[in-house]
Amino acid sequence: MRPAYRVVGAGTKTLSNSLPSGLAWLVSVASILLVVTAFGLAIHAAIATGDYRTLVSHQALVPFSTIVYAIMGALIASRQPRNPIGWIFLVVGSLYALTALAAALSVYGSDSSRLYYWAVWLSTWLWIPASILPMTVVLLIFPDGHLPSPRWRLVVWSTVLGLAMVVLAVMFHPVPLPTWGLPANPLGIPAIAPILDKLVEVGSALLFTGVIGSLAGFTLRVRRSAGIEREQMKWMVYAVGMLVSGLVVSTLAGLAWPADPVMTDISIALTNLTILGLAVAAAIAILRHRLYDINLIINRTLVWGALTAGVAALYGVTVGALGALFQARNNFWLSLLATGLVAIVFHPLRDRLQRGVNRLMYGDLHDPYTVLSKLGERVQATLAPEAVLSAVVETIAQALKVPYVAISLLQRDGLRLAAEYGVKPAASISRTSEAAELVIPLVYQSETLGELILAPPASGTTFTANDRRLLEDIARQAGVAAHAVRLTQDLQHSRELLVTSREEERRRLRRDLHDGLGPHLASLKLNLDVARNLVSRDPKAAEVLLLDLRSQAQAAIADIRRLVYDLRPPALDEFGLKGAIQEYARQLETQDGLSIRVDAPITLPPLPAAVEVAAYRITLEALANVVRHSQARRGGVSLAMLDKTLQVEVSDDGLGLPKDVSPGVGLNSMRERAAELGGTCMVEALPHGGTCVRARLPLI
Repeated sequence: MRPAYRVVGAGTKTLSNSLPSGLAWLVSVASILLVVTAFGLAIHAAIATGDYRTLVSHQALVPFSTIVYAIMGALIASRQPRNPIGWIFLVVGSLYALTALAAALSVYGSDSSRLYYWAVWLSTWLWIPASILPMTVVLLIFPDGHLPSPRWRLVVWSTVLGLAMVVLAVMFHPVPLPTWGLPANPLGIPAIAPILDKLVEVGSALLFTGVIGSLAGFTLRVRRSAGIEREQMKWMVYAVGMLVSGLVVSTLAGLAWPADPVMTDISIALTNLTILGLAVAAAIAILRHRLYDINLIINRTLVWGALTAGVAALYGVTVGALGALFQARNNFWLSLLATGLVAIVFHPLRDRLQRGVNRLMYGDLHDPYTVLSKLGERVQATLAPEAVLSAVVETIAQALKVPYVAISLLQRDGLRLAAEYGVKPAASISRTSEAAELVIPLVYQSETLGELILAPPASGTTFTANDRRLLEDIARQAGVAAHAVRLTQDLQHSRELLVTSREEERRRLRRDLHDGLGPHLASLKLNLDVARNLVSRDPKAAEVLLLDLRSQAQAAIADIRRLVYDLRPPALDEFGLKGAIQEYARQLETQDGLSIRVDAPITLPPLPAAVEVAAYRITLEALANVVRHSQARRGGVSLAMLDKTLQVEVSDDGLGLPKDVSPGVGLNSMRERAAELGGTCMVEALPHGGTCVRARLPLI
């Protein structure tokens, strides 16, 4: 048969994954066939001899362990051949198959047959690496097959060396090993027994170090994991938790019934089942971690595990307390009373445990009052305005147990991230259709201020309708905080603009006075001294010089008027706002037949100087645009008071705004003048043609 190839480049071929995949499945099928054969032999021997101890002991689980490890190992090795976890599982499955075969063959021979000796000898040590490898090396290299860092190689070598020493000692030790639960070895070598004793001690110490180190490395990787790896680690954490629980229960059972063979078999079976869970969890995590919700499994396990323990403890305490009180043992009525008490408290206890586990895993997502209360307290306790949004996202993330929360505020150039908390999930997880980020707009008084962004609590999950309603309530509270933050930012920006504008105006005045008016006045003084000296000697020259000085004085006066006009238009002091606009409109009406109408109240209330200047400048700029660009025949200016706000409208019947208009210096200047006073300025096209500039200036 020709091997399968795939084309990589121009004329380049590499061997595909068919070879390792075929090898993996070959080993898997061989292990399964071997364990099925062993199980068949065990059944046949039990029927022939009438001895069913093997079938009803923990050995009955070995075929299932073989099949699970063989299939899971083949799946991982065939799809990810570079990951050694799959090959380790195949080795473990093969060892379990050989263990089952040895147990089955040991039933056939008599105590003096060679077959019996070899079968017992194999069964004494084959199970050791099969049980130890998943709990040590697999945990240390999970999930990608690499160590957390090179320094963890010492743990691997300690595990491998300790395992090799223990297996070697068990293989040839002649006497029973009670600490390992092993009988006498029929093929042991008595001459080297002292050496093997030391080998068992040293190997056990190294193996213990390897187990502790593997758990430490696994814990470190769990703490550092994020994104896809975080979801994979959850599966193994669940399996390790079940393994530890099984070991604890087995140890307690061994201490309570030390000489009971039935309890020993049950303890070993429970341990094997929990070790079996490592293979299932690893295979799901590596190959299909997105298809199943591990959080739901963990949630239900915690609830029902705690419920079972609570019910058992309640029953035991009730029966024991009532028995001691009434001096009665094994009384039917006491048991019935305890059962009734358990039935009464069962449902309330389950609900309370479910709420506690939900709060542990998901936070206060199902308790809206608590979330809003925490949010209000945190915002109230935050003194610095710039830290409010950071406190909001941190409180939401901690209260709802979500991995990532962020707030983006709407700026002039679009949305900008203002605060975030947590780690944003990887794009491959958080952007799927089932588990996309939830984006809720932040609105305050019908104005959109930004967005509240939340990642789902776990990969593959979404927020329910009730969750969305709670988050919308939170978004309303966050909108108030965002509005306060934006007001603070606007106030700070206005202060900066005020200081900048003041310093710019001072610099302009200094430059104009120093470079313009100052030298001009100094020249006048020098020329006056010259004229005074010429009056007695050359009156005619003095008269000519004085006439020139008069022209220079007029120019200086014009400079002074220009400086004063730049500070505040004189027309405002001379005519008032309405009269100044009417005067400017009359000057424009003489050009190109343009007609401008000014509508204003007969008397305007006293206006602040800044509002007067801003309204006058905006009106002049808008009328200048009418003259330059609109080609209008009629224009209008309207002044009106609206609830302590001066509204200025300048309209025309011209060409209107072009489709691709971009704000120039004039439009930006009008908007900036309005914004400096906390007002607004909008430019829009009229329905019947033409343009309207509408500015609203609060009376500060």
